[in-house]
Amino acid sequence: MGILTPSTNTVRQTERSGAGTLTSVPQAAGLITGDLIALIASYLISLPMLSLLGMQGIELHSLLVWGGVWLLWRAYQGLYPGYGRSPQTELRLHVTGTVQLVAVQLAAAFAVQPFAPSVPGVILYWTLALIISLFTRYAVRSVLIQLGRYGRPISIIGAGQTAQLAISHLKNHPSYGLNPIAAYDDNPALHGTDILGVPILGALDLALTDPRTEQALISMPGARAELQQRIVNATYAVFPHTWVIPDLFGVPNQALQPHNIGSVASLEVRNNLRSVQSRFIKRTIDLLGAGLGGLLILPILLLIALAIKLDSPGPAVYRARRLGRNGEPFDCFKFRSMHRDAEAKLNSVLDSNPALKAEFEATHKLKDDPRVTRVGAFLRKTSLDEFPQLANVLLGTMSLVGPRPIVQGEVPKYGDIYAVYKQVRPGMTGYWQANGRSDTSYDERVGMDNFYVTNWTPWLDMVVLIQTIRVVFAGKGAY
Repeated sequence: MGILTPSTNTVRQTERSGAGTLTSVPQAAGLITGDLIALIASYLISLPMLSLLGMQGIELHSLLVWGGVWLLWRAYQGLYPGYGRSPQTELRLHVTGTVQLVAVQLAAAFAVQPFAPSVPGVILYWTLALIISLFTRYAVRSVLIQLGRYGRPISIIGAGQTAQLAISHLKNHPSYGLNPIAAYDDNPALHGTDILGVPILGALDLALTDPRTEQALISMPGARAELQQRIVNATYAVFPHTWVIPDLFGVPNQALQPHNIGSVASLEVRNNLRSVQSRFIKRTIDLLGAGLGGLLILPILLLIALAIKLDSPGPAVYRARRLGRNGEPFDCFKFRSMHRDAEAKLNSVLDSNPALKAEFEATHKLKDDPRVTRVGAFLRKTSLDEFPQLANVLLGTMSLVGPRPIVQGEVPKYGDIYAVYKQVRPGMTGYWQANGRSDTSYDERVGMDNFYVTNWTPWLDMVVLIQTIRVVFAGKGAY
């Protein structure tokens, strides 16, 4: 058999195999069950709410019909089980699919006037279903992951640096649903070793003659065009599902849209920062979130301010000079978490402890910071010290979600990325806070800020907000 040429028997065996589809059935059934629970819970919650408001609720027979349509539509969207979807893509499908269903339901109902439902009742019910089903989906998927019952096995073709990045991400984000179990590479020195626990079984030909999975990820972006073409075609002939990592590092990957120009494949790279519609949506979310959120938590803010004043002398809120959009400086509001003589304490500690000085110079943070008060330590652990930045959001100097606000002295560390960074407002929370917080290195934080800005969409903002809530409650990486 020639190099990278699949045998006829292998192709036939793969065609007959239905194992990959069958293994998805329990996962899909679990997610569908979670959605059914969400539909029932939304119905039970909406009835007393609508009764209290004197409004007509959605009827049970209507719920059965439209609930079934909703489940079928989600199945068509590929959400059962939804492997290989980024969180923002999954959220976009979740929201747009439900909104589309509501529009169709109301249009169909008004076409038959005698059966026209209460518009507020329908909207309330599906709003509840939208929120509850999102969290039941996350909960069911988390249980399946814990039980080791979620995801499909995938083979990695190529075992270089790109493969290491891909395997690391898939292992750290099991909700993606692709579980690497085998890797292949033509470098004999790698055979018998492993990448983060994934064994490198042999040469590329072995993947084609003895495939262990129904999905393959080709991670050889640096290969010559001719070799890349042969690898993709040979792998495609054997595996029902083939993923290819192209040589597009540094390109905004969340904004790529595949197209074809005749027989030529092409990729459209959308600059979401130039979208007036997306920016309007982002600003609207900022104003609504900061305005309504600030009113709801106003009593908590007053209690925090009182605790700070009782714990140590000084103002409850302080202004920190930071760089904003277009590099313009602004006052970033925060609850005071340090003593008034913070700088003197810091300089004294750093002068006497070279290890702490090196830590501070590398990250601009200290895990055991002598400047932090008792109440301040709690505020930092729970991120409550950031709440006054809701005022910054309303003033337009910050956003609910964005890159980390930095000081002038950090600009050199961002290098060329700073030109990208300053295109948007800094955020109360951001991609790095939702993916490790202070446990990440400084360079990783810069990379995450760069990823956020170049791949920004309103859906990514929503995902970051949801992930931030989870991370804050877990108390991970905050100090």
